[in-house]
Amino acid sequence: MRFSLAGMSAIGVLVVSIAVAVPMRAQNLPATPHTPDLLGIYPGMPMNPARAQLQQRSSKYQVVSHTVAENGFGLTIPDPTDQDHVDVYLTMAPNDPAVWMIRRTQGFGPGRPMAQNALLTALRQKYGKETLTANRGGGGLYLYWIFDQSGKLLPTADQGLTGCSGNTFINNIVSGPGHGNTILDRCYASFYAVTAMLNPGNAELLIAYTVELVNMPYAVKAATITMDANKAAAEKAKQNELNKANQNKPTF
Repeated sequence: MRFSLAGMSAIGVLVVSIAVAVPMRAQNLPATPHTPDLLGIYPGMPMNPARAQLQQRSSKYQVVSHTVAENGFGLTIPDPTDQDHVDVYLTMAPNDPAVWMIRRTQGFGPGRPMAQNALLTALRQKYGKETLTANRGGGGLYLYWIFDQSGKLLPTADQGLTGCSGNTFINNIVSGPGHGNTILDRCYASFYAVTAMLNPGNAELLIAYTVELVNMPYAVKAATITMDANKAAAEKAKQNELNKANQNKPTF
């Protein structure tokens, strides 16, 4: 199940699941650092510990699996004055299922507002000083904490990375990464980041915010393995069908 809040801009993503005719052996991706994390969940964390970690946030509401196409799970705490939703996305077979992106969204009613400064203070206490910012006017304020692959926060980074988003890669985790676009190639190569997207009601109070943690190079490696395995399985199924067809000889 996907969750959206009024006032927040969202990108609709259609995901097509690829059926594979033959079993695929699980593969292990390279180890990743345990920090940065979002709510104790980090990219590269195995599925079961990540799911257990998320469930610790609520004894009342249960973690629910996404559709097969989205391949992950989420938790919604539907307080009308403080709606809180977390989504965790997983790598696809033949990779062992592991986290590649975590996203949290909170929306606030009039009974329990949150100040923009309170959110920024909490983020900076956890992650440090942001690496990049992008003010998109009516589209909201975006802040980026960019990390290298060892998990070290970078003080500076290519401003072009403000065009990257893990949300747009949800379908690619199944079908494999695309190439040929300069911005995409930069995202795929180096976008390991926490992104905070603020939807302010005015200069001081927030209507809602979203914080996303994604390790794009890790996700690209996983997606490439999935893509190659699906191609190999499809080619094998095609060859098997051709072999069967060649044996189906008529009698004259």
